[in-house]
Amino acid sequence: MSITTTSLPNGQVGAAYSSTLASTGGTPPVSWSIIGGALPAGLSLNQSTGVISGTPTVSVSNSSITFQVQDSGTPKQTKSIPLTLTIAPATLTITTASLPNGMVGSAYSTTLMATGGTTPLSWSILSGALPTGLSLNQSTGVISGTPTVSVSNSSITFQVQDSGSPQQ
Repeated sequence: MSITTTSLPNGQVGAAYSSTLASTGGTPPVSWSIIGGALPAGLSLNQSTGVISGTPTVSVSNSSITFQVQDSGTPKQTKSIPLTLTIAPATLTITTASLPNGMVGSAYSTTLMATGGTTPLSWSILSGALPTGLSLNQSTGVISGTPTVSVSNSSITFQVQDSGSPQQ
């Protein structure tokens, strides 16, 4: 009896995942189990089919998991294999589509929003500039202050970076 699966495909938080562990030899039916480590939250192992499936809710990097297969023979045969699994964070996406208008001399505050990625996030301005009197907090994405000049349809390109490896 031997395990023929040699690696597990990478997955991503929030995306459906499915991979099948395979073995040859032994007396069917076989039964699969985890004897070391654990699958990330959202994934489960079907003990009779060897299918790992679900939608992962947390990211892991090269997490070591030891799987075991056991046949139905007498005596029972067992084999185990350590495999690594990587579940990447959800894709980092800026969800702020527009900024609210402000008025010269009036306090202004709005927060740039993003989903996915690995926190903490870091915000920056790639092109354009905020009106005089406003500033961007790089760690919170808050644009605040009191504008002192008038602008109309000013184009500003914002960027967000996460702290994952690789960085998004």
